[in-house]
Amino acid sequence: MSGFDTLYLEKDGSAGWLEDKRPNRAAFFGDGIFETMVFINGKIRFGKQHFARLSEGLRVLQLPINELNHWSDLELFLQRKLGSAGYWRVRWNIYRDGLGKYTPDISGIRESIYIQPFSPAPHIKREAAICRTLRLNPNPWANCKTLNALPYVMANIERTNLGLDEILLLDAEGYLSEAGAANLFWVTQSTYYTPSLTHNCIAGVGRRALIDHLTEQNMSIQEGSFRPEALREAEQVFTTNVTGISYIERFGDRLFDTSPIASIEPIFSLP
Repeated sequence: MSGFDTLYLEKDGSAGWLEDKRPNRAAFFGDGIFETMVFINGKIRFGKQHFARLSEGLRVLQLPINELNHWSDLELFLQRKLGSAGYWRVRWNIYRDGLGKYTPDISGIRESIYIQPFSPAPHIKREAAICRTLRLNPNPWANCKTLNALPYVMANIERTNLGLDEILLLDAEGYLSEAGAANLFWVTQSTYYTPSLTHNCIAGVGRRALIDHLTEQNMSIQEGSFRPEALREAEQVFTTNVTGISYIERFGDRLFDTSPIASIEPIFSLP
């Protein structure tokens, strides 16, 4: 295993330590993937699910899975650094070793960890709109969280410039895909809807947890192809990522109910 050779710890706004400053393919080419996780009282929430998604991303990018630390090793590492109390946001970067140019010069991976205090998702996002400057195009790694995240960076710059709380992204064919940093769901007549992964959205761990929960509770959930007009028929619209659920209040001239949905809130509740 490669070990965690870079650690940047941020606590109460002050910098911790950075141990590895070598040039790398993460900085030069965005050649890798990452997971953002929540470390709660000594445990990684959804640890197995994060590891499964990470392993799939390594397969897609042709990175050696056998060199990857297991998520339980990371959990022990974090326990030693942070103890078993408190809430932390942990970003786990895995990138191709070596440097080279576009063509890698060696095989292998490196791993780095970035830690900061955890902040839950905002309960309400007041206003959302469709992103007008870009769309999400298909590629083999469209569902992976790659280190090349320019589409989301540029979409959120647009969101900020427009004074919005959320930006919604479409795929190349104009179908709903996801939000600026989260997956998208809505409820219409007691049925939950979310865009299919075929529309180039990230395969979110929170998304998977919610779909599994709805299925286990025998609640109606449909993954599919939807135009933005589908949101106008919804009673509630919300986003999910590992930090929790955020309810959207306004989309254009349409107002939505932002009351917490009691049946799904416990998925992301903190102990």
